[in-house]
Amino acid sequence: MMRSVLGGVLVCLVSFSPSAAAGDRDTATALLSTVDASLGKGETASALEICKRALAADSSCPDAYYKMGRCLEQMNKPRDAFKNYKNAAELAKKENDAKMQRTANAAAEKLGTGLIQISDADQKLVPKLILVADEALEGGQLETARQAYAAIVALAPGNEKAKEGLDKAEKAIAARGDPVKAKIAAAMLAEIYYYVASGDKAKATEKAQEAKSKHPDTAAGREAAELLANKFEPPKNLDAQIAEAKRQLKAQAAKKPAPPPPATGTTPSAVAPVVPSGPPPVDVDALEKTAAEDAKKLPKNQLVGAFKEAFAKGKESFAKATPGTEGNQKNLHAALEQFIRCEALFMRLEEEKLATDDVAAMQKQAGMSRYSCMKMTILAH
Repeated sequence: MMRSVLGGVLVCLVSFSPSAAAGDRDTATALLSTVDASLGKGETASALEICKRALAADSSCPDAYYKMGRCLEQMNKPRDAFKNYKNAAELAKKENDAKMQRTANAAAEKLGTGLIQISDADQKLVPKLILVADEALEGGQLETARQAYAAIVALAPGNEKAKEGLDKAEKAIAARGDPVKAKIAAAMLAEIYYYVASGDKAKATEKAQEAKSKHPDTAAGREAAELLANKFEPPKNLDAQIAEAKRQLKAQAAKKPAPPPPATGTTPSAVAPVVPSGPPPVDVDALEKTAAEDAKKLPKNQLVGAFKEAFAKGKESFAKATPGTEGNQKNLHAALEQFIRCEALFMRLEEEKLATDDVAAMQKQAGMSRYSCMKMTILAH
């Protein structure tokens, strides 16, 4: 019941929710000095933005709420204006600023008794929201706690308990990191690797810039920034990067639960088949071993043809491995197998001194494509 109350209140909140940070009154006052002139010129939207910046500097500034109320009133948003006037009056009372308190209350009363009744109803919600917020924070439901405390602060900016709780929730979220944001960033990074290996650097650049700007505080966002800085060229330590990707794939495979043993008194055929969740793990070591053995068996005169065939097949499978599409992982695994074959065949070509410049260039692409396949597989889990 309380959570449904929270949802209703959040819908009705003023567009600006003050933070719990300590106020910088001088900065707020300096910003607000330009609001009256902007309102006089009819520049209401600009004046409103200045009020928001002032509140960002000092969330307990009565004058900022009062002037924001004036802006919203001019924008024909009486209910939002009323809330800001009442917030201004509450904070002014706390600061013993009788003049501002009278001015703000008069502005609120001018908007009508109906809004006063709505405000009184909103204030009655505060104790219920405090219970929801405290319970959520104690239970580790940090996002719910943050929303509830922010709702209280918007309704009653002078509520110190709510400000303290909002600060605790935001610090806990920052320390934990945002798992949803990390997932989104990882999905974007998978797309970037897809476009890199596909040779579409324009699309890779676009996606990498987006990930870098939207998710700079995530591992995937930082990796996107590195790819941009390197202009998507294969890293000098590509072998080390591939080795690390192999380690991560093995770690993922180790986390896959083993199928349960047959029930006592039954035969394997009588047991219902276990349907694995998600794509099967990739055994890179096995693929490398098979590729090396096959490369050793080939006659010298077939090496170049086999290399080019593996490269073409790898590119064909990879082209079908667009992130988020059906069969994405199956196509990735098929592409990875071919690019690993390319590596084994290229080593044999070098041993036989048959590696030409065009084959070396193809192997450079194959190496980065192999790494992209591995990274996309890791990011999909």
